[in-house]
Amino acid sequence: MISIIKKEPLLKKQLSIIFISVIIIFSVFSMFQYKNLKNIYLEQNNINKRLVGALVSKFPEMEVDIVNSIYNPEKKYIQEGSKVLDKFGYDESYTMNKNVNFQKHLKYFLVNNLITFVILLFLVLTIVVTYIKYIFNKLLKVNMDIENIINNDYKIKDDFKEEGIFNRIYSDLNKLSRSLNLKVRNLDKEKESIKELVTDISHQLKTPLASLKLYNTLLIEEELEEEEKMEFLQTNKLSINKLHNLIDSLVNISRLEANMISIKKENKGIKSTLTKAIDSVRVKANQKQISIELEDFDDIQILHDSKWTEESIFNVIDNGVKYTDENGKINISVSETINFVRIDIKDNGIGIDKLEFNNIFKRFYRNSEVEDIEGSGVGLYLSRKILEQQGGNIIVASKKGEGSKFSLFLTKV
Repeated sequence: MISIIKKEPLLKKQLSIIFISVIIIFSVFSMFQYKNLKNIYLEQNNINKRLVGALVSKFPEMEVDIVNSIYNPEKKYIQEGSKVLDKFGYDESYTMNKNVNFQKHLKYFLVNNLITFVILLFLVLTIVVTYIKYIFNKLLKVNMDIENIINNDYKIKDDFKEEGIFNRIYSDLNKLSRSLNLKVRNLDKEKESIKELVTDISHQLKTPLASLKLYNTLLIEEELEEEEKMEFLQTNKLSINKLHNLIDSLVNISRLEANMISIKKENKGIKSTLTKAIDSVRVKANQKQISIELEDFDDIQILHDSKWTEESIFNVIDNGVKYTDENGKINISVSETINFVRIDIKDNGIGIDKLEFNNIFKRFYRNSEVEDIEGSGVGLYLSRKILEQQGGNIIVASKKGEGSKFSLFLTKV
């Protein structure tokens, strides 16, 4: 109970007011009671004076005994006095309310007690009602804010300035509203992202599927020469390969954007990851007689997801192979800074116009000049996403007709 009072300043304040009020009322009551007792004492003193005066005037020689009988508490005088008073009807049944000397003091005593009780009751009820009203108003405000949250209105004004349980409740409501607001915004972004992804997927699938449908129809319905059939079948094979590559890329994109791909960093050497990526693309490079050279370097231990980092590096090297003519060359070097490991992948291919630097990292983007070259426009997009999820990045430096250099950065922290 004490701990609750300490935590609730308002309750502590109300109890302090009650305590101070009780002390004041008790002090006033005690003062009235003291005055009442003093009046009783004075009244009794007057009775004693009248009694002594009456007796001494009759028996002056017994003055000392008379005074001693009144102020000396000897029981024998009490017993003798009781016998005499009983004869006149002033026995134990003669109470204060019958005694004219004490009636006014009794009335004064009862009135004082009644007034004190009423004042104290009124004060306590006022404080209790005020506190209940305060609690009700605060609870009503909290209820309205909860209803606003339920009705998707997540903006809450900070009206609770004082410390205490309501401040904590309101603080938690604000945290809840901000959290819900953030989640709603993220859901809206994800919804828009999914919408764009579905649109892009349908657009990307439309062309190869239309080609397959057309040539397949021709193969079935038309009487074609053997040479034409082989040409159409070869075209269908290219479309199927394109669909296969596209679907693989789309699966990775959808998993990445839906946070289904879990990046698990492990402290591993970057040389092994880089070598695997090069080996994955070497067959394709050999078909075009493109040499891939990796400059020697001391292996660097770094926290990274080897599987997805390999995918990111592979996509960049694969792009270099696609857009580099036969007998071309791709050079790869690794360097280290304070915060990053840098992987430079340089080719002597067709190059990229400076105006295209931002576009090439967009999902499904392909320049009209390279539409005839195999590709889906998702490789660099995936590479950037994978690196960003590990705290890294990718940049490009290129000149039209002179090749390109992609720099991949992996954070060391």
